[in-house]
Amino acid sequence: MRFLSILAVTLMIQPALADTLRCGSVLIEVGADASYVLAKCGEPTSKTTIAEPIWARGVYGGTYQVGTSETQIWRYDRGPRQFPAVMKIADGVVQSIEFETSPGSPRD
Repeated sequence: MRFLSILAVTLMIQPALADTLRCGSVLIEVGADASYVLAKCGEPTSKTTIAEPIWARGVYGGTYQVGTSETQIWRYDRGPRQFPAVMKIADGVVQSIEFETSPGSPRD
């Protein structure tokens, strides 16, 4: 019974940790300001800007594009044997934090 309790608590904690990135002693979470991320984590390894369409629904049910929103994808290579982190930033706020599935290669 005790094992099941520990397992249940562990499984509940995992989703909370999935959207968290550690930069030194600071945890970066979804909702953090982009300037805060830069101050704590430094410049990302790479930045990509994507223009995403903004859609609206018309009175008769059709949809039409009303504009575009720029979203940035920041990639942090965290070092050897660590999974690279990928952040999606829109309007200066972290929208998501994901980790790539293969760790960085060992460095010389």
